[in-house]
Amino acid sequence: MSIEKNKQIIRRLFETFQAHDLAALEELVDNDIVHTSPESGETRGIDGYREIIREAIATFPDLSPEIESMLAEGDRVATVHRVNGTHGGDYDGIPPSHQPFGILVSDLFTLRDGKVVEHHEYYDVLGILRRIGGASEELRPGGEDWPRGGAILKPVRSE
Repeated sequence: MSIEKNKQIIRRLFETFQAHDLAALEELVDNDIVHTSPESGETRGIDGYREIIREAIATFPDLSPEIESMLAEGDRVATVHRVNGTHGGDYDGIPPSHQPFGILVSDLFTLRDGKVVEHHEYYDVLGILRRIGGASEELRPGGEDWPRGGAILKPVRSE
């Protein structure tokens, strides 16, 4: 596929995220996709990928990703996108705070035969937790498995 075609596929993928159109993933994502992120680790297969997106929508119902920059070379496309939303569902045991947030996310996609076969996401989990009231400002990184267990998160809100 051409670089421009690969970029077009990634733009369509973001449009499906924006529209919460999980059925459209079938035409854009390979059945054996490998996805990695700071929170979910490695997930394999389109069903796991669909579930990650479904959980994100349930947690942040108005989730709105918008591409800020995109670069492509060969079969790879890199993006930086801004995600805005409101914490409206449970997030790793943190009840909805209804707090708005916005973060930058870096992605690296690998495509083969017109479909995404790998998607690696990089974003600031601690930043999200701080914005929705799930971590205090004095929380500092630490431990081998940071951010997935390297520190104790202390809620700053009381129920």
